[in-house]
Amino acid sequence: MIILGIDPGLAHTGWGIVETRGPVCRARAYGCVTTKASEPIDQRLGRIFDDLTEVIARYQPSQLSIEKIFFGENTRSAIATAHARGAAIVACSNAGLAVGEFTPMQIKQAVVGTGSADKRQVIYMVRNILELDHDPKPDHAADALAAAVCYANLNRTKSITRRVAAEQVREQEIAQRAADAAAARQVTAAATAANVARAHGRQDQLFSTRTSRRSSK
Repeated sequence: MIILGIDPGLAHTGWGIVETRGPVCRARAYGCVTTKASEPIDQRLGRIFDDLTEVIARYQPSQLSIEKIFFGENTRSAIATAHARGAAIVACSNAGLAVGEFTPMQIKQAVVGTGSADKRQVIYMVRNILELDHDPKPDHAADALAAAVCYANLNRTKSITRRVAAEQVREQEIAQRAADAAAARQVTAAATAANVARAHGRQDQLFSTRTSRRSSK
């Protein structure tokens, strides 16, 4: 599975391509789309769309993992990020990518193991998980790779959970069939015993009748 991770931002949109094969997760490429504040917003969003479209065409990912926006005190910055995020999602939608959205805390939890991890810890774990010989730069690209790793880890966890659940269902079905078979055998045995008892009863009754007749003679 090939995953495109995106860390959206109007000035800097990080992207990272991660490929998974079983439990192995490796980076194929990463980078950052940069726009200038002096440019009209339509041109900035157009560049984000165009550059990500080119990345998708080159690496053919099937999944998108993108960070959700946190609307904190800086609403203006969040709105600008929302614009960039929208351009990125449209580019991925045009290519038919399945979309996964995760909060920064979810990404940190999946990559580092704690939602309170700092940026240095995230970069360290991304480097180790992907077995890179260097820290991915810039930070926006590292965050995009972290988003992709998050998707891969959570998808693997869901797959394991589904397999375990399916195995439990199969075991329950086998146990139920065994119980049904045992119950059927008990019913058959009881019916056989009843038939045998009735047969013996008829034989005893016939013997008693014959004995009574001989005695009366």
